[in-house]
Amino acid sequence: MVILPLLLVAGSVALTIIFFLAGLPFFFLFLLIPFISLRGRSKEVLRCPVCGFESIGAVRYCPYDGNELT
Repeated sequence: MVILPLLLVAGSVALTIIFFLAGLPFFFLFLLIPFISLRGRSKEVLRCPVCGFESIGAVRYCPYDGNELT
């Protein structure tokens, strides 16, 4: 679990150094770091008890019948 974030940081630092030495803007360090938080995130599936609609997002109520997702 720790390997991917370390690889992303190392890759982004390497790209930053390469682009800095080439005289280009070095924004890659800030571009790749947000992807670290995507690893290991569990997805809770919410389901409508009436129609069976499923959602893994932030939706708390069924868009079809308005029941609360459980």
